[in-house]
Amino acid sequence: MKTTSIPAQPRTDLSKAATKQLRRDGKVPAVLYGGNTANSIMLDYATAKTILFTQETYIVQIEVDGKVSPSVVREAQYHPVTDKILHIDFLQLAEGQAVEVVLPLKMVGTPKGVIKGGRLMPKLRKLKVKGIPSELPEFIEVNVSALELGQSIKVGDLKTDLNITSSLSAAIAGVEIPRALRSATSTDDEDEETEETTEE
Repeated sequence: MKTTSIPAQPRTDLSKAATKQLRRDGKVPAVLYGGNTANSIMLDYATAKTILFTQETYIVQIEVDGKVSPSVVREAQYHPVTDKILHIDFLQLAEGQAVEVVLPLKMVGTPKGVIKGGRLMPKLRKLKVKGIPSELPEFIEVNVSALELGQSIKVGDLKTDLNITSSLSAAIAGVEIPRALRSATSTDDEDEETEETTEE
């Protein structure tokens, strides 16, 4: 996984009024969980966007008052209408500790069905995995070359040593048959049936 560093400041006033004012000032409230402790912090909204509005998943080095804490994003809350970031929970990492994170998926290859006129339709962008973050890859490669028209690849089809915790039955991507191609195929089938009937 990639690593990025961000500055943060301690947050002492946890009242609703203070939190609202904090957001108006362009800050995002957050909590850094580690062991049995929970430290309230805040970071710039622009900084929060760099770690959340991206396909990448990072080990985040959070610096507060000169102390650096390696962590990962455990959960983020967004406004239901505007998608504005409202709050972030970080989980501080302990050496050798396995945690659940999400990794982006990278499609490779051109599906056979696409060559025949189909369209590749991604259904998942990330997968949940459990492992030691420093030992995890930056992304999970998904080879879609073998997909024919109407076929899909599921999480359980992946050949990987990663401990995937997402549902194995979930579809990652599929090759959709466009309406025009489906109509053409149906017409061809009908023509073949007509020819066979005529020959009889």
